[in-house]
Amino acid sequence: MVKGIGGEYVVAETTTASSTHNVVRWHKGVATVLGSPAQDPTYYMTPIDVSANGTVLATWTKVGSPWESHPYVTLLDGTHKFLPEPGPGAPPGAGPWTTAKAINAHGDVVGDVGMYDDNKLVLWKGSDYSTANVLGAGHPMGIDDSGFILKAPGIKVKPGQIAKPLKKPEGATSIYVHGYDNGTAIGNAKIGTAEKMTVWNDDGSVRYVVSGGLGRSANAKGMAVGGTGWNGNDPTLWRDGQSAELPTPPPVGSTTFVTDRDTLVGSYSVGNDVFAAEWTCS
Repeated sequence: MVKGIGGEYVVAETTTASSTHNVVRWHKGVATVLGSPAQDPTYYMTPIDVSANGTVLATWTKVGSPWESHPYVTLLDGTHKFLPEPGPGAPPGAGPWTTAKAINAHGDVVGDVGMYDDNKLVLWKGSDYSTANVLGAGHPMGIDDSGFILKAPGIKVKPGQIAKPLKKPEGATSIYVHGYDNGTAIGNAKIGTAEKMTVWNDDGSVRYVVSGGLGRSANAKGMAVGGTGWNGNDPTLWRDGQSAELPTPPPVGSTTFVTDRDTLVGSYSVGNDVFAAEWTCS
């Protein structure tokens, strides 16, 4: 996974020839290996997202049984901080099922806690990450820089604010969001029997609808990336609803994201080797 939607930072997981896993943060193309939040060979690190201020969001996961996964952040100075477990308001029996989903430009992290259909939103504020604030029920898809959380199937929520549902395209019976990068929601709408890729504006209105396709990431400039073909596995790029030519070499499947710089970040393969990259799409 390679991600870096805002600012000038990109994060990815790298693997050496000896199968050593590392989290790497790039700033303007310069790489820094971030290291582990704790020394334990039974755990491995997986990056989730990176803030425009350089804070990396990742998980520390135990190999084998019993399964455990703990979200943490790495600050710009290299300091690691585990995110505290939710307390009051967490679903009964939530146990270790706390996940982090996204981080915004201020370093605020959104995730959820619980199992199956009993999930609640969790917010960790980027000032010191000292408290896990349990919010209402839902599965988060992302958090924007104004603090609004987009939860499935397509509702923007923020503590103390009135919820803002995304509008359905004309003729749609349902919608479901798949991504909320750059404060731009992207997903699918069911119109008749067809699933159509949809991008929304910041105010929740529909920006455009595309026949077919599975949308994964978009920005406010109208660029979107996702997939077409069987199960959406063929990488596809759109600009304001029109199919656009992918860069060469093309990115791999669902590992690609649109940045607010109007570029793509992701990975591409040459033989058995996989490389992280950022593409400028002219």
